[in-house]
Amino acid sequence: MSDPNDPKDKAPESDWGEDTFTETSPLAKRWARVVSQASEPPLIPAMPTPLEASQHVGRYQLVTQIAKGGMAVVWLASRLRRSGEREVVALKTLLPNLSADLAFVHMFLDEAKLLSEIRHPNVVAIRDVGMHGDIPFVALEWVEGDSLSALLRALSAKGREVPLSIALRIVGEVCLGLHNAHELRDAKGELVNLVHRDVSPANIMLSSSGDVKLIDFGVAKASERLAEQTRTGVLKGKVSYMAPEQVLRLSPDRRTDIWAAGVVLYRLISTRLPYEGDIATIVRQIKFGEPLPPLPASTPRPVAEIVHRAMSREPADRFQTAADMRRAIQYAYAEVCAPVPKDQFAGFVVSNLGTVIQERRAALAKALGRPVG
Repeated sequence: MSDPNDPKDKAPESDWGEDTFTETSPLAKRWARVVSQASEPPLIPAMPTPLEASQHVGRYQLVTQIAKGGMAVVWLASRLRRSGEREVVALKTLLPNLSADLAFVHMFLDEAKLLSEIRHPNVVAIRDVGMHGDIPFVALEWVEGDSLSALLRALSAKGREVPLSIALRIVGEVCLGLHNAHELRDAKGELVNLVHRDVSPANIMLSSSGDVKLIDFGVAKASERLAEQTRTGVLKGKVSYMAPEQVLRLSPDRRTDIWAAGVVLYRLISTRLPYEGDIATIVRQIKFGEPLPPLPASTPRPVAEIVHRAMSREPADRFQTAADMRRAIQYAYAEVCAPVPKDQFAGFVVSNLGTVIQERRAALAKALGRPVG
């Protein structure tokens, strides 16, 4: 039995101090400082050119670009810890052309605050926040792997589909992360009513060690603002996962995310989306509640029931919590297939995403002057 007074049994001191946004934590102070700085004229003029690999952003060295969207760029990056070891992170930087919109900048920074308050193995963790000139950045836990959308592309290129047992594991893990986020409470113990708003394959990370992690909490609200500014509507790949209440511009709640999780499961089982076409067509189909195209005839009844309940038009008819949906998935496992162990799932991820994983390992090793492992 451990002795809390024995130095050997004490947890090592964190290099970050407290990771939550308490009033006194180092990360909270950095966040408050960044918010204040983002509200003032920049000390360094806005950068006219994009960031490039090998540049330093704050205390981080950029290694290689991982992804780029309409709002931000995500980099594989590293920084030197006080111990002398290198820490690898995913560094998200707001696009320079958006940094002049203070409301947008604050939405971007709000994601950092949201993430700091969600502590769960199925939600990516925040490591740091800062400013580079007038461009804010957020350092996130590095997940060695890629998104579910990348896995779907890799399988499609091979003419393969996601096995049912793998699909159930992925969506079940997503539900665990969602439920933890939905149950987030404030200092008074009251629910903050957090909704992800954008549960889709692009925001589900799969790691080489068998983890499933949600990313981009809070970003969807900023995406909606960007869509309004550019007058382009929401991205086609996003609108397909929107619940009827989102399309109708009603207030979303946790059941909105449950609908999206149902769409993800539908997509994994059917190799297609329930509603397809141009944006206007998809919106019309969701808005007027057109019947879902049938699932493949081979879909087991318990699994089909999960999809249809999650995607009920009326929120009251859906699973009321993500935990309820996760429970139904576990029951389905018992009836139709054996659960997939974590190491087996990790092997599946590596077998299909191994090339990109190795490329990023090589880029990191080169940047750090290490042999490729």
